Amino acid sequence: MGEPELTEEQQAIAAHPGGHAKIIAVAGSGKTTALLHYVKNRLASGVAPQRMLVLMYNRSAREDFARRLVTLVPGPVPTVQTFHSLGYRLYQRMITNGHIAPAKLSPLPQSVIQLQIWRAIEECAPPEELEDIRARKQSEVEAAEFFIDYTKTILSGDLSAFQELKLGDEYLYFLKVFRAFEDWRRSQQAVTYADLIYDPAILLSLCPDIAEQYGSHFEDILVDEYQDINAVQHFLLQVLYGKSGNVIAIGDPDQTIYEWRGSKPGYLLRYFDGDFPPSNVYQLSRTFRYGHELSLAANHFIQNNRERADILCLSPESGPATGVNLTATDNEPRWLVEHLRRRQKQGKKLADVAILVRLWSVAAPIELALLAANIPYHSANRNTVLSRRELRPLFWSLNIASGRFAELPAERRRRGLYEWLTAPHIRIPRRVLEPICETLAHREGDWGQGLYELTPAELSPAQAKRLKQRAALLKECESWRGTAGELLRRQLGELDYLSGIADDSFTRQQGEERQQTVLAFCQFLDSLRQPAAEALAHLQELQRQHREGERGHADAILITTMHQSKGLEWQQVIIPSLSQNNMPYQPQRDFSAPASLESERRLLYVAMTRARRELVLLTPSPPQKSGGDDDAQRPSLFIEEMQLPLCRSLAAALEEQPETLHSDAPMSRLGLRYLEKLGYSPEIDAPAAPLRRPDCGEGIRHRKLGYGRVVKWEGERLVVLFSDRVTRRFDWERLQPFLL
Repeated sequence: MGEPELTEEQQAIAAHPGGHAKIIAVAGSGKTTALLHYVKNRLASGVAPQRMLVLMYNRSAREDFARRLVTLVPGPVPTVQTFHSLGYRLYQRMITNGHIAPAKLSPLPQSVIQLQIWRAIEECAPPEELEDIRARKQSEVEAAEFFIDYTKTILSGDLSAFQELKLGDEYLYFLKVFRAFEDWRRSQQAVTYADLIYDPAILLSLCPDIAEQYGSHFEDILVDEYQDINAVQHFLLQVLYGKSGNVIAIGDPDQTIYEWRGSKPGYLLRYFDGDFPPSNVYQLSRTFRYGHELSLAANHFIQNNRERADILCLSPESGPATGVNLTATDNEPRWLVEHLRRRQKQGKKLADVAILVRLWSVAAPIELALLAANIPYHSANRNTVLSRRELRPLFWSLNIASGRFAELPAERRRRGLYEWLTAPHIRIPRRVLEPICETLAHREGDWGQGLYELTPAELSPAQAKRLKQRAALLKECESWRGTAGELLRRQLGELDYLSGIADDSFTRQQGEERQQTVLAFCQFLDSLRQPAAEALAHLQELQRQHREGERGHADAILITTMHQSKGLEWQQVIIPSLSQNNMPYQPQRDFSAPASLESERRLLYVAMTRARRELVLLTPSPPQKSGGDDDAQRPSLFIEEMQLPLCRSLAAALEEQPETLHSDAPMSRLGLRYLEKLGYSPEIDAPAAPLRRPDCGEGIRHRKLGYGRVVKWEGERLVVLFSDRVTRRFDWERLQPFLL
């Protein structure tokens, strides 16, 4: 099948005459097609393929672009690369030229990286904190690994990364961990994935004379998904550009969702303009993916962000109809099961549906419900709900209570006892606990009594008390006659399990994720009302069915996160748990780039715009009684920003084209602007929407003067700097009728 016919916007990009250019492209707007035809035209004009550099953000995008390019262009074509494959080639060249120390350029496996990070932690952590750090070993290693990777997205060093991430003084030792890990890495002549870009960029930033030797070799540098690049990648492009050629950046600042990798909307909105002043700024404003109702909802929603380009996403006049359905339910898992069963009865594919979650904890009760209903699903999480780490100690309790534990080999019993004893962490050194577990593992039963007898005399009174508490609980497990759910509730209460796993987690988000997964698991077992042996057999059967289903079921629903949905699309997208405490998610203490309302809005915008035919938004049912402060029972504030009733009225009017547009919802200026762009000018019968006063720094659009930015307020007058560089003052009340 050939490439589709180009729109006017795509034709303008394909015919770009030269000079740097910036392209703002909305979701589903055919940006790849426009870039392909630009490359085709440049090659036809005589540019040699080796003088063109095409950069895609990931491997799948690179492979897709390369495949389509070969089909479109006869003869030789430029090599399509990712940033990391480019870094690999640059690193090789710098080694050959003697500009950088030799290194083995196959990135280290993550297992080796994490082992060395843990060794660095044990070496660098404050001695008085080490036992607590060991209690959360895996979380600490993952956090330190993230800190190291984040440091390698910027050029200003580990202290700047520490400050950007707003870490507390208790994590200052991560600076030593970073340096210790780097010393080890260089001694081994090894690299991580991030180092393929970081090592060359750091050296070139320190040695401008060497950097000059690597620039000005390309006539064209094309960079896709520019909103996702970070400081190191932006600098590398400056080096490769040198002082000649064209740099073409394409992306959508509204889809910047990788701030934790160092990405910022500013690289496309501002920094590109400063470092590569564009001769042309193009827009791809027409989406081919979804219809007017979703376009209008997404536009209304994302316009609440200040840091964005002035672009309005438009659906085709005769394009697909995409419904946006808002559903309130007090039992999301049950609603989803019923919805998917209806879909199966109607003969519709489950593979056309994706459930997009903000947090993996949201997926836990959904997965359990799908497992129980035998509805096939795939999870983008490498650990499906029944194999998550925080549930292992609970599974060991079920094994002990059911009698299955006695049938296991001694080595598995040893590992099981250690996992059971240390969750949540007992604050007793590993060197003390491991010999106890080894001895207990060789007993055929009566492990609780054995643990009493093996309590070391040298333990502190607090440590001995905790160990004897575990011994008493272990004895209860061995003789348990109640249901599995009751057993696990007993374990949670006796050990203060939920608080403990939160304390053992490095981040608040990670702790909340684990707590919610545990609660969902216990609620599922409560619903079974089965003794431990039957419940364990049932869970194992569900796991077996799911594994077989994943291998043999092509038609299965996908559960993934909003972040992982980027670049993908489905016929139907379901976004659950849109409550005030879940979206926007605002952890008070989190190890990541600081969250912001705008970044959360961009994330939901990306999730919404993955739908082709239907977007389903699930919110909690309103509480029966008024009052209370439970944000989990209140719909997300973002829902109101979408203005769904108005969007539905406008989409219906665009379909039927009546002379008078009737709407019970207030008419927005964005809605009028959308109709105007599509050449539809009906009489409006709708209440006027109150216009919000724009904040300083916020953009506005004047009917005659075009785009401007609010500089300041002087009482009821505002000062606006327009794109013609002229500053003007307006009375706010008189200005309003002229704003779009």
